Amino acid sequence: MCYTLKAEVLKMALDGFTIYALIDELRPKIANTRVDRIYQATPEEIVIQLRGTRDSMTLIISAQAQLARFQLGDRPYVPQNPPPFAMLLRKHLSGARLINLQQYGLERVIRFEFDTYEEYAGQAAKFLYLEIMGKHSNLIFADREDIILGAVKHVNELQSRVRQVLPGEKYTFPPSQHKKDPRTLSAEDLALIIGRSDPAKKVREILVKHLDGISPLLADELLFRSGFATAIAAGDLSESDTARLWALLAELADKTRTGLWESGAAFDESGFVIEFSCLTPTHLANGQNTTVRELPLNQCVAESFEKTAANNRLAVLKQNLFRTVAQALARAQHRQKAHQEAIAAADKADQWRIYGDLLLSCSGAKGDAAEAGSHGKGQSVVTLINYYDPDCAEIAIPLDPAFTIAENAQKYFKKYTKIKRGLKFAAQQLEKAEQEISYLESVQTALEFANQPSEIDEILLELQQSGYQSARTRNRGKGSNKDQGKEKGRRSNAPEKAGFHKFKSSQGVEIIVGKNNVQNDRLTTEMAAPNDLWLHVQKAPGSHVLIRSGSLGGNQVDDVTLLEAANLAVYFSKMRSSSKVPVDYTSKKHVKKPPGFRPGMVIYDNFSTIIVDPNPATLRHFGLTD
Repeated sequence: MCYTLKAEVLKMALDGFTIYALIDELRPKIANTRVDRIYQATPEEIVIQLRGTRDSMTLIISAQAQLARFQLGDRPYVPQNPPPFAMLLRKHLSGARLINLQQYGLERVIRFEFDTYEEYAGQAAKFLYLEIMGKHSNLIFADREDIILGAVKHVNELQSRVRQVLPGEKYTFPPSQHKKDPRTLSAEDLALIIGRSDPAKKVREILVKHLDGISPLLADELLFRSGFATAIAAGDLSESDTARLWALLAELADKTRTGLWESGAAFDESGFVIEFSCLTPTHLANGQNTTVRELPLNQCVAESFEKTAANNRLAVLKQNLFRTVAQALARAQHRQKAHQEAIAAADKADQWRIYGDLLLSCSGAKGDAAEAGSHGKGQSVVTLINYYDPDCAEIAIPLDPAFTIAENAQKYFKKYTKIKRGLKFAAQQLEKAEQEISYLESVQTALEFANQPSEIDEILLELQQSGYQSARTRNRGKGSNKDQGKEKGRRSNAPEKAGFHKFKSSQGVEIIVGKNNVQNDRLTTEMAAPNDLWLHVQKAPGSHVLIRSGSLGGNQVDDVTLLEAANLAVYFSKMRSSSKVPVDYTSKKHVKKPPGFRPGMVIYDNFSTIIVDPNPATLRHFGLTD
């Protein structure tokens, strides 16, 4: 079974002027702060905990293709096992001071400068470069000589002849696009650029193509504020129109000197940010579905990216666990097949015993077979009367010419004994393999429904405790003992417990559903009262479902509640897309978890079965989609 999780795609991107404005906004807050902790939330996203004189803050720096950005925000969920790039940054930047952040011209390249201390060199600068370039976005770490120490994406000579990004190479800025800098652009320069362009070409496209730091969104806003339609063509601009547009461009460029930005965002009818810029995108306001308002840029970035980034981080975590489970499942299925083949081969064991018996008797052999019983080397086959056949038909028995018939008989007896001895072992191992397959399929089902970091972390811990991932991964990357001491008291090493799914039937009865095997165990062995009604899809992976019937004062569960709970059992199982699904139910007192059973695995008896066709109306009642 294969699962593919796709990250969400976001169309918003930081242009050069917006990056400049964001740096202006963040520099006073984060300059001269100390690096406290460093995490790597995803393969392309770094999280740095900064400590200022008054408070702490979280700096997020991402080089993900559609989510490349830098911002202050809440610390996202991070995996327990830090990748090599995070370990590299911890080695060099733990305790360092973040001195400054600056932009390379109006390009989308940001340099974070750190003041570090080296044992032999003393104080030394280190640089972390964020390059925002779509799918080529990158995070590159370099020393004071700009020698690359590491990067989240290595680029070798085969990938780029122009610029390699490898440890030991000199850091160089990405190739220039040779655009005009609006800060030094004259009115005559702009008139020349537009005048030389195709008259039918849209002015917004000309601005984006020829001017640094201008995005289509910012170009549209400049045109709108100049009094033009955003789709105006170059041939429709008069000299005075061009001069008016240049005046707006000059005003924008001057903000890089004054810092008086007018950042803001456009919101959809649900209140979500759909676009943002260093200039509030007033051209998007239509008075109906879209509204705009001024907003600090960091808040714009946070509201625009964080929800999508969190979903993408979750997708990466889920994909990693799916891969772990799929690999373990493939191994278990391989063992299952091997044991099945061993058991199938045992069906021939009696044939080997019969061959041995007949060879030892040799009384029915034709020709010199009796003599051959003592000697008989060199024969490849012997024909005997099969006394085990009701018709006493003749049977041809293959022989090894290097041995006598008697020795061949002993070989057949040994083969028979070996197979019979292995049959019991193969049967035991087959049962274990099938139990493991059932367990791993239940983990896959739980992963499908997991949509919160705490739920993912519970499954991760379960897999570690079950031996599918090293338990060291929860502690690796915690840093030195000194660092661990800093963390003590801040947060437990154990994951936050995720809550159960809780529902009310249409009759007002509480129904609780486990989200994973760990929760299934808690639900069944700790929470459930003896007379609560327990449900599970028959012979398929799924959640344990509990009807809190113990609170009904001895009354039986009504048929409506039972059917609704059975619908939930099907929905939260591998059978959710099937029809006529059998669901077993019994009192919790008839459900047992023998010692040594895997998480979520139980046995039960005295059960009844209900056949369920999933009902969309029932699912809607519970706020679920079919």
